[in-house]
Amino acid sequence: MSEYRTIAAAPVLVAAFLDQIFGVDPVTGRVLWEHKQGGAGYSSTALLITPAAIYAATFSSIACLRYPTGELLWQAETATQGRATLLLEGDRLFLAKQGEIECFSLTGQSLWHNRFKGKGMAAVALGVPGNVAQADDKD
Repeated sequence: MSEYRTIAAAPVLVAAFLDQIFGVDPVTGRVLWEHKQGGAGYSSTALLITPAAIYAATFSSIACLRYPTGELLWQAETATQGRATLLLEGDRLFLAKQGEIECFSLTGQSLWHNRFKGKGMAAVALGVPGNVAQADDKD
């Protein structure tokens, strides 16, 4: 009787910088795919990755790519510019920048935007019980 052994493929490593997103083979370092988001090419990119999707927010836009292939599913401009904090909860994707929060559907439609008028501008931490994304204002 033959013995079969299966070795799971290594997951695709996702790297992002300067408004670009790359899928990288973690074993060899070879770039498997790349996606250039609209922007000036100088901002950092916030990533949130699930088994099916990569959500990437740059200074002025957000995109959803299929994981692990990098196929673009949707892209949208954000209501606010700046470094993003991302939180996925149920069927809502929350994006926070500069003291403001925008909520997107998982198909890229902006559902609402709260400016927190008069409360100030700063990096925003987001969270619900068991799911927290800390603010990161360093670029």
